Amino acid sequence: MSKAKFLCLAGIASILSACGGGSSVGGTPATAGSGIQVPASVSEALPGYKISVFAKIPGSLQPDDLLLHGNNVYVLAQDPNNNPDGTVVAGTSPQSQIIEYDPNGNVLKTINVPGHPDGIAEYDANTIWLTSNEDANPVLTVINTATGTQQTFTPDALTAHGGGLDDLKVVNGTVYVSGGNPTLTSPSASAPKGVNANPAVYSMTLNPGNKTFHLTPVLMGEATATNVVTGAQVTLNMIDPDSNAIAPNGDFVQDNQAGSQLVFIHNPGPNQSVSVLPLTAYGNPSPVDDTRWAPSGNSFMLLSDNATQLIYRIDATAGFTAGTAYSAGKGMVLQDNISTGVMTPVFTGMGNPHGLIFVGQ
Repeated sequence: MSKAKFLCLAGIASILSACGGGSSVGGTPATAGSGIQVPASVSEALPGYKISVFAKIPGSLQPDDLLLHGNNVYVLAQDPNNNPDGTVVAGTSPQSQIIEYDPNGNVLKTINVPGHPDGIAEYDANTIWLTSNEDANPVLTVINTATGTQQTFTPDALTAHGGGLDDLKVVNGTVYVSGGNPTLTSPSASAPKGVNANPAVYSMTLNPGNKTFHLTPVLMGEATATNVVTGAQVTLNMIDPDSNAIAPNGDFVQDNQAGSQLVFIHNPGPNQSVSVLPLTAYGNPSPVDDTRWAPSGNSFMLLSDNATQLIYRIDATAGFTAGTAYSAGKGMVLQDNISTGVMTPVFTGMGNPHGLIFVGQ
């Protein structure tokens, strides 16, 4: 994950306020764009899509997760001097932010946030929850977007998995969060990277007093699951719980990033059932970050590239097919077959894609 350096709002606006006419790959430009060129390294791998630059994050700030909140896009902009364990680079005064954009890529406002932000979710129409420090020393920030007020919470006990907290999502009013950077057992022949015998998914609740939050394990890192492809019962090894999603049927979905898997939890809680989908691209296991399903109606995709500081806009020339899954992969955006786990590259040659959302139009 990446981090970034603060720049004032005036500087942001001067860089990002231009709209219209951005160049694209794979077809004519989107009707709205930043005017910034798509890097020459980005290549079309699957016909039927076009890509342009929605915005570029200013200074050395680096974009990660994206959220559609109301009609606007909220981008986590990490300061590279904020380390993922909550410490800062010596001699620096980093300030990570949330940057709010309208659907055309114009900056509306910025919000200073603590630590190394990594996960963002809409709790309700006026509230977003933000996790920081995915490797250790986790912090939760609750932001009222109507009033601009925010509160910061810390855990009421050390995390059971030994690390920080990564992405979070809300399912039926319950907040679920990833146990990032878990403590693993020693490597072995059967588990070269070790085994995660700790919680991979927690539910998160706020304690009275507005100071701390409580974590309740929901899925253990070595739980039993059904392999989607073979139907066999297998034992998970969630060595890298990372990004989360909500599938069209309401399942909570977590990617075991270094394990190249998507894990589906149906009806999270005491009566939950779990399945796992191994992911491949070009015939090999392939890690992903965010995964999202195309909604019904007209929409476009936004994809953050942490390495280049760009947020791409991707349009399907015939419109996205509702229910089709896409993932941010290793230098690629991919179309996913959720039955087989085979992922087809849509665009390649990107830096380090992370956040992915769909925006209706």
